[in-house]
Amino acid sequence: MSEQPVDREAMLDLVAAYALGVLPPDDASPVAAFILADDEARREYNALRSTANLVGTIAEEPVDSARSARMKERLMARVRNDAAVGPSIRATAASSTVRSSAVWGTALAAAAAVVFALVSVIQNFTLSSELAESQRKTTVLQSEASAARLSAERSQRMLADVSAGDAQRYSVAYGTVIRRGSHVYLALTALPPVAHGHVYQAWTLAKGAKAVSPSVTFVPSGNGVTIVPLPEDADHLSAVALTVEPEGGSKTPTTKPAFVQPLS
Repeated sequence: MSEQPVDREAMLDLVAAYALGVLPPDDASPVAAFILADDEARREYNALRSTANLVGTIAEEPVDSARSARMKERLMARVRNDAAVGPSIRATAASSTVRSSAVWGTALAAAAAVVFALVSVIQNFTLSSELAESQRKTTVLQSEASAARLSAERSQRMLADVSAGDAQRYSVAYGTVIRRGSHVYLALTALPPVAHGHVYQAWTLAKGAKAVSPSVTFVPSGNGVTIVPLPEDADHLSAVALTVEPEGGSKTPTTKPAFVQPLS
């Protein structure tokens, strides 16, 4: 009994369905063998398989590169294994071609579903990215606005303190120490420039303490007037001092103080 010839065009239709993963199991073996035996079928399978792989990117369970590689390896192993049933390919293929049109329609529907799903994923990802970027910019702007507001408030408070009629003023070398309430400032003019790698450092002596504690470091401003607010609570201090120290400051004074001013 002679074997029925294989309808090549119909088999190429089935290659598309096989690549998209919608071919019924009964039709898989002859198509797998056809792919291995036919160069054009192999090229079409490889081209369509790249589209089918997009399904992994829209699945609920993430598919990483390693898993995708294992899936491809298992698939090609299935193709090589299915090719072993070659003696019955022509008869099976002949019966498969009767359903090729319906299968091709199913393949096209699957491909369309992949495309629509991919477009939706891209659109959602783009919108999510734009929203995240907008939220990030909003957060940055809010932080900058908050910092600017706090800086303006500190500047206004400092200006009010140093110009207030009820502020206590102590004349020191290069300027004045000003105390108002719990705030204390160094208002210094014509400070000598410091050598490279050095800074001015303020020191505070707490009430009842025997040694000074390090406070802020700074360099003279370029306009000849340097106003330095000290972070310590003036109500807890008995004196302030000023020295020149290595950049980054020191834990204890390393040079002779420019001044030591009691607060009373």
